Amino acid sequence: MLKDLFLSLVSLLLVSTLFSQTKISGYLQYQYRVEFKDQRTETFTPGTINLKFSGSLSPKVKWEIQFGVKEMSFNKFLKDYYIELVNPFNGISGLDLKFGQFKYYWSIERKESSSDRKTIHRSQVVSGLVADRDRGLEITYSGVKNLKLAIGFWNGDVVYKDIGKVSETIECTRNMDDSDAKKDITGFVSYNYNINDGNSFLVQAAYLYGSNGRYAIGKKTRYGFGVDGYFINKNLQLRGEFIGGSDDNVKKEGYYVQASYRIFDFLEPVLKYEWWDSDKDKVGKSNWLTLGLYSKVLDNVVLRLNYVIKKEKDLNEEKNDELLFMIQVKL
Repeated sequence: MLKDLFLSLVSLLLVSTLFSQTKISGYLQYQYRVEFKDQRTETFTPGTINLKFSGSLSPKVKWEIQFGVKEMSFNKFLKDYYIELVNPFNGISGLDLKFGQFKYYWSIERKESSSDRKTIHRSQVVSGLVADRDRGLEITYSGVKNLKLAIGFWNGDVVYKDIGKVSETIECTRNMDDSDAKKDITGFVSYNYNINDGNSFLVQAAYLYGSNGRYAIGKKTRYGFGVDGYFINKNLQLRGEFIGGSDDNVKKEGYYVQASYRIFDFLEPVLKYEWWDSDKDKVGKSNWLTLGLYSKVLDNVVLRLNYVIKKEKDLNEEKNDELLFMIQVKL
């Protein structure tokens, strides 16, 4: 099955190369990390390394395939593969249909690429409650000024990391067949308003309802809801998200707020505070404060420097602040 899928993707890439212009892009991140645990650790390690191929078979038919070069296991190596139909029906403007595996509309921070994020780490609440990518179908409509609506249907299978700990996150949702007969359903609404040149704000809301049978719990239900938004002017950026949800009988919630101010084109201080509760019925909360600098030194080169102060309260609480420096090059 995996072999057939890979051959199909290669065939699509070859056909599109022959009959249309194929765009190749990507980025490489490398970082130095110091963890201030009881036993201090220091290491050089790769960040995300992505390679993306995209193109169009016609003005109404687009495609994309993206690989995570660092992650060689199949569940993580193959990231995006989809076909998008743009305004497929005459007389209905602003309607798009997307089939395949990709990031769906839900969270600001999950939807954006790590290459565009101001901080090195994604927030805990987004990592814990919002799927990375999933297989499915998404229908979006943006035919009304400033408004975007989306509904999606997904496999919805989830593999967790550090289950039951305050550091619990979603490890993987992509490249997995559904483990039950139900599909996850997502709904999304977004309002984006340009106040004037260089000043805009965005408000979004989303809901998910589904199930996950991977952990041998019959009819295990999942749901999530979230609100987020941002304000941007020429130099100042403010954003925040609140997300709550449930995985079977485990209730979770969290939020983050972030501010950044561009002093020069190559110097932008960043401040981010986040709060995360992986199980509301148990003792254990996590608070992170990130002090950072974001610097776009060239059009395709970005530097990030973060110091993360962590207060993680659970049964095995320990100091584990982090100092991180990352360099990123876009292709």
